[in-house]
Amino acid sequence: MPGFGYTRGDAGEVYECPVMMPRGRVTARLWVLLWLAWLALILQQVAFEIRFGAPLQLLVIQVLPLVVFMPGVARDNLRSIIWLTFVLLGYFVWAVLAAFARPGDGLALTGLAVLSTLFMLCALYIRYRGRELKLEMKPDVSEDV
Repeated sequence: MPGFGYTRGDAGEVYECPVMMPRGRVTARLWVLLWLAWLALILQQVAFEIRFGAPLQLLVIQVLPLVVFMPGVARDNLRSIIWLTFVLLGYFVWAVLAAFARPGDGLALTGLAVLSTLFMLCALYIRYRGRELKLEMKPDVSEDV
């Protein structure tokens, strides 16, 4: 959904290519917090599995669904962030089960808190960034006069 700019190819052809629209103050902060919470969730997942002596294959299976969306999110693709939130719901169910199975486990409760925070950050980023991109796509009426 970013805006489009133009670039020239080797033979002089003009291509339309996506140009990243700069983020506003709120979305820039949400963007940084989203990546930090995402990193915290990945570290929590790894720590939780290592604590019980999980093999490397299980760690990869546990973290891969989180990592697969990173390229799309890095390109500011809102659709990738939306799909990430759907995947987070599965992790949330797992975290609730882990928290109830081990009520005094701080790592399970930390995972639940980080998941909830990341989900809210994703939802807020989608909302505010979507508005920014929508405003950028609207034609300026004053230019036509």
